[in-house]
Amino acid sequence: MHETGKIIRKGLPIGDALQYILLSLANPDTFRSTGVIYGKARGSIHNQYRTIIEVLRELRGHYIKWPSNQEMASIARNNEERYGYPQVVGCIDGCHIPIQKPLEQEQQYVNTHHEYSLLVQGVCDDRLLLRDVFICQPGAVGDARMFRRSPLSQIMLRQQNLMDGFHLLGDGTYPLTDKLLLPYKDYGNMTLRQRTHNRILSRCRSAIERAFALLKGKWRRLKYLSSNYSLDYQLDHIMAYLVLHNFIILEGEDYDGGEFDDHDGERDNGDYVDLINAAKAQGIDKRQYISAMLMLNE
Repeated sequence: MHETGKIIRKGLPIGDALQYILLSLANPDTFRSTGVIYGKARGSIHNQYRTIIEVLRELRGHYIKWPSNQEMASIARNNEERYGYPQVVGCIDGCHIPIQKPLEQEQQYVNTHHEYSLLVQGVCDDRLLLRDVFICQPGAVGDARMFRRSPLSQIMLRQQNLMDGFHLLGDGTYPLTDKLLLPYKDYGNMTLRQRTHNRILSRCRSAIERAFALLKGKWRRLKYLSSNYSLDYQLDHIMAYLVLHNFIILEGEDYDGGEFDDHDGERDNGDYVDLINAAKAQGIDKRQYISAMLMLNE
């Protein structure tokens, strides 16, 4: 008997099963073709595949963790030594996971590339280790709205998960705050200081783009999830791949549900507006200070 969280599995030869289940996860081949390779029945492959997906999903809390204060200091030091941008503990971005046309509410899943997708928000550190993920949004939502809906947004605004002085880096789609710094917008009249700031920020922020690229490159089934899977099962798949991504890094391989309410989870009340406005003013001042400091170091 094997127990993981609330799931109890009986009679699953986990060592043998992992070999061909990982092959199924890494390739878009059918269960039938995988079964032919290993001499297993299609049904057996599929049943054990579902079990592994559920087990990996339940391991999320073990492998995807927000950094401790000590880890933040180390991450920030590594980022500054490598890229020159100070006090960065993570980089944030969204990643579209392509899916086949949903049976219901298909327009909610059409992203800006006119493809059906689910949107994943991720924060990664200097090792490309995912430190926070949020995956329950359809592709039409977009990065900015997804961030507003995510628990991370409210936690950051209330100063609950980052030590003083530390921040994340994002692109221009996110709200500027003292905890989330962005590049200056280019209206055609950028100063040398602003261009220098953007160049250094962009180099550091590219970590999250590399993290998502490596995720999709290693787990090719993730490039196109089947419509035969329910929404919940698709979300379980994505979480399983995110867990595997972190597992590989932590083990030493370093890398260079239902309907969606349009207002569900958004913090558009007065309290949120007050918090975001105050944080934006602080973010403007902080970015000005850092950009001036970067110019001195050039």
